Amino acid sequence: MAVSGVNYDEGSEVEGMGYKSVYLHYGNDKEKLFNSGNFVKDWWDMRKFQIKELSDSEPHFSHSSSVDHFIMDGAPYDSAYLHMVDGLVVRAVLKYVDRTDPQYLWSQQDIYEGGIEFFVPKGTQPTWEELKEMYK
Repeated sequence: MAVSGVNYDEGSEVEGMGYKSVYLHYGNDKEKLFNSGNFVKDWWDMRKFQIKELSDSEPHFSHSSSVDHFIMDGAPYDSAYLHMVDGLVVRAVLKYVDRTDPQYLWSQQDIYEGGIEFFVPKGTQPTWEELKEMYK
């Protein structure tokens, strides 16, 4: 199982929450750091590494509680969930949870349970193509 997490200054009130890096533990005690200084880019790079390099060798991907703590402590990012949508052509789309819905944990469960979580700057909702262009 591969486990990702966020290194940051817990409790820091400075802009960006004292963000340092995204880490990924995998294999037999291997660790990879993604530390460009940009959380969204580092998360993107970590996901890309998981998909391209570890999909065949790691049966599960998980987050440490540091990811939840980072976001819940007030980091300026929102979740975006990558889904593959069938149509005439299968295509990738980002879906967002509507948190104004008081029942979103139940009514929108398919969004966060059926997708791969990425992060975007708070208050934005780029498309998959726009996110790819920003961080490829």
